[in-house]
This record gives sequence, C-alpha cells and structure tokens, in this order.
Amino acid sequence: MRLLVRRTIIPDIAHVAAHMRPEDIAEIKAGSDEEPMRALMHGYLVSDECYTIAAGHEPLGIFGFKVIEKGVYASVWMLGTTALVRHRGAFLRQCSEWVEHMQDHSPLLYIIVDQRNDVHIAWLKWMGFKFVRVIPDHGHERRPFVEFVRTKPCAE
Repeated sequence: MRLLVRRTIIPDIAHVAAHMRPEDIAEIKAGSDEEPMRALMHGYLVSDECYTIAAGHEPLGIFGFKVIEKGVYASVWMLGTTALVRHRGAFLRQCSEWVEHMQDHSPLLYIIVDQRNDVHIAWLKWMGFKFVRVIPDHGHERRPFVEFVRTKPCAE
C-alpha cells in the first residue's frame, strides 16, 4: 500500500493531535509544555511547507520544514499517531523521497528530539541523519535532547 502525502489541512491537525503517539506527546511537553493541538498548529503556521501522511482518509502524521537560512539549512519536524506503526513498511519505503524534497530547499536539515524518543532517533539514523550533540537541559522540562543533521550529498 502506498501512503498518500498531501498538504496539511486543519482537520488533519485535530485528528493527529487526538491520536498522537505517547512518545511524541512527551517530547512536546518536555520541549515546550504545549498541548499536541497547539504544537501541531504552531508547526503548521511556521513551516514553509507542511504535509500530512495518510492511509486513505486517515491522517497518520504531519511533518514540515522551515528554511532558516535560504540555500543553507532548514529546521524539520514530524509528529505521528499510534496508527503510523501499522503502516511502518509503507512509510519507510516512501520517506526518503520527502526528506530529499526538503533537501531540495536546503542542503542541510536540522532537528532536535527528546533523548527518550527511541523511535524518532532510530528513524533519523536510518534516514542518514548524523548525531551532532546532546543538549543536556533543553526546553520546558530541561531534559536531554539530541541534535541531528543531514547533509545533501554533493553531485560528482
């Protein structure tokens, strides 16, 4: 099954917020102390592009990016539902094309994640993101967050 990736609409935000992975909720709380709905809406509003991953009509996750310095780097983010796990294979087969799409806008992608969010960290490593450092006391809860970057391969 191929997942649909489309521009995010407001009803997607409400659905993903209501069905968000507990690990993603914990990451939001640790970083900003926001509720899932508010965090998703913030991401939607500040992102240059924001997309929903869906199986049929069911939103499974939302991701986006914000170019910080044109042609240099962008901040990326993603939050998912518990249902995304059921579609893990399809998601993993398709996600590289979207990471590459983001890198068409910025050769360096940047993200920080809660050190407890093992799924996010494993996915980032699998996608070729490189560990940069641990930020020992980040965000509202002053918890360790991990910084990753991914650079676009140079053309030969």
